[in-house]
Amino acid sequence: MSKPWAAYAAMTLSMMTVGSSVVAGKLLVQSVPVFVASALRFGIAAALLIALWFILDGKKPVWVKSEVYRMLLMSFCGSFLFSVCLLYGLQYTGAAESGVITSTTPVFVALLSALLLKERLTPPVMLGVAAAVLGVVVLHIGEPVGTEAGTGAAWIGNLLILLAVASEALFTVIGKGLTGKYSPVLLSAISCTLGFLWFLPLAVYDVVRMEGLHLTAGEWSYIVYYAVVVTVLGYILWYAGMKKVPGSVSGLFTAVIPVTSIVLSFFILQEQVTWRHGIGVLLVVAGIFGYALLASGTRKGWQSSRSSYAGKKV
Repeated sequence: MSKPWAAYAAMTLSMMTVGSSVVAGKLLVQSVPVFVASALRFGIAAALLIALWFILDGKKPVWVKSEVYRMLLMSFCGSFLFSVCLLYGLQYTGAAESGVITSTTPVFVALLSALLLKERLTPPVMLGVAAAVLGVVVLHIGEPVGTEAGTGAAWIGNLLILLAVASEALFTVIGKGLTGKYSPVLLSAISCTLGFLWFLPLAVYDVVRMEGLHLTAGEWSYIVYYAVVVTVLGYILWYAGMKKVPGSVSGLFTAVIPVTSIVLSFFILQEQVTWRHGIGVLLVVAGIFGYALLASGTRKGWQSSRSSYAGKKV
């Protein structure tokens, strides 16, 4: 991938897969239990990422006990909590709103880094957080009661999506330092494997309760899409582009997430798109651009943020 435009195209497609994940998740949770869907998704993704790791690297890692504990905590936050909050949240709110909210993840990574790691809370971070918060709040302004976004249930759904974002940000903050020692594909494979193990007992319980696993071809297609396209292919595209694009520029591509989710929500889910979504996207994108363009030394933060998308989630 020697041409810059090819790298830009790869990163755009990667962020489009992330934006599409909320639509796939919305379709999935309508008929498949959250724990079953997540266990299957992580199991498939883990198998593919482990195979990819053997092909690209295959070197036996040297494990450190303290780092193993961090990986367990990372997977619990980024795989288990993120998926539970996101998929349950999608049962109460629209995919368009969810796409806007989840796109604020890089900004909240910077905020949590300042709070937990004592990194300096710079004006760009404060600008990004303020714009992101306004973008989320505006989703409910002036929405008539009785529509999906105007119900109390939607507030619960959006709160769960925000908790998913917080879990994702914690995943990234906890993992800072590990990306320099372990390859991104290995960390993603470990996260998916542990995510599968976190969900397995609960998924087995659901399958027993349902007296067997009975999924339609359409439901399997959503699960496979989530695992293969969003997790594995999205990861490959992102890191192919990252090799040719500065970190401060790569962060701008996260603005593709809410646009993709809103467009797909309109055409696939036939959700109503209003002025709230447009203003919400503009505010979130403004926060992302302001943070990425004004902050210095953001390459590691943006890179680890996208690696978490490959490793969980979405």
